[in-house]
Amino acid sequence: MNKIIALQDYKGRFGSKHFDKPYRSGMEKEKLKKHFADCGYDLEFLYVYKAIPGMEIVKDVPVIYTSQEDINYLYKTFIEDVVLSLQDSGAKLIPEYKYLRANNNKVFMERLRKSLLPDFGPQALTFGSLEEAEQSKLQYPLVLKVAEGASGRGVFLIKNKKQLIKALKEINRKDPVKERLKEWLRPYKYKGYIREDKFRRKFILQPFIPNLKNDWKVYVFGERLYVFKRPILKGRGIKASGGGYDNYYYGLEAEAPTGLFNHAQSIYNRLNVPHVSLDIAYDGTNFHLIEFQALYFGTAGIPYSKGYFKQENQGWHFVEEKLEIEQVYADAIVEYLKPR
Repeated sequence: MNKIIALQDYKGRFGSKHFDKPYRSGMEKEKLKKHFADCGYDLEFLYVYKAIPGMEIVKDVPVIYTSQEDINYLYKTFIEDVVLSLQDSGAKLIPEYKYLRANNNKVFMERLRKSLLPDFGPQALTFGSLEEAEQSKLQYPLVLKVAEGASGRGVFLIKNKKQLIKALKEINRKDPVKERLKEWLRPYKYKGYIREDKFRRKFILQPFIPNLKNDWKVYVFGERLYVFKRPILKGRGIKASGGGYDNYYYGLEAEAPTGLFNHAQSIYNRLNVPHVSLDIAYDGTNFHLIEFQALYFGTAGIPYSKGYFKQENQGWHFVEEKLEIEQVYADAIVEYLKPR
């Protein structure tokens, strides 16, 4: 039997699962092992910290791994260090490290979009400070998003420079008082010294698409495509995400516009990953890729939906079948590993 190694976090958690028990425990590992075994693979779990570059057990077999959304993403940065070191040593990582870096990092996600998906807009600008944004010629209105965060947090509609500065002041944590004082004094102590910008939390500025009433969340897991419609609810401004899963419309009820699934499939094929989550808007003429994630994304669209879409004979057909995330995930990984 073939082997796959799954890197779990320090609590023994792997992946993301809606309705997991206990809360935030991830996918059920025994179910994952069973589904991979049904496909001819022996799944072996390994703690992230034990995955050492050059280990034969890692180098000769495919490696799947988890991410994290811990406070300030401190443990996620450790996972990034480990996964990048494994990739540098030649490990067969699924997906590649760059997709982990882009997970809950909208700035790097936009950088990836420019290199991998240059024809799938809207293309956003990325900045590491307010000063950089002030030096750019910006055309308002724009949507400001902080790099990290989900469910619509850290998202602002910006209509002018004054609102931009106000939003950046709001999202930036102040440096400690002692450090601020030392920084303020440095130009007096060191001639020619330029003070650090106080607003250095990285962010993106995305073109604003007017008159949208909803967007669609699309998951592509190999041959299976899940979709749900997210209305922009009253009181949520421009945000479709974070409106509550009971307020969304799934599967056939999502009323997906013609061309949405082909658009999503084109993005999926371009990225060369086993699975992807896409936020897509439609203005009545064109589709707009708002965000994408290739691992550790929310999976509510699977248990809430009565089934999924599958492409057959150049068309998309709805398959009414309730599946667990563990099976959907395992099938997508195994399909990805097939010779191409």
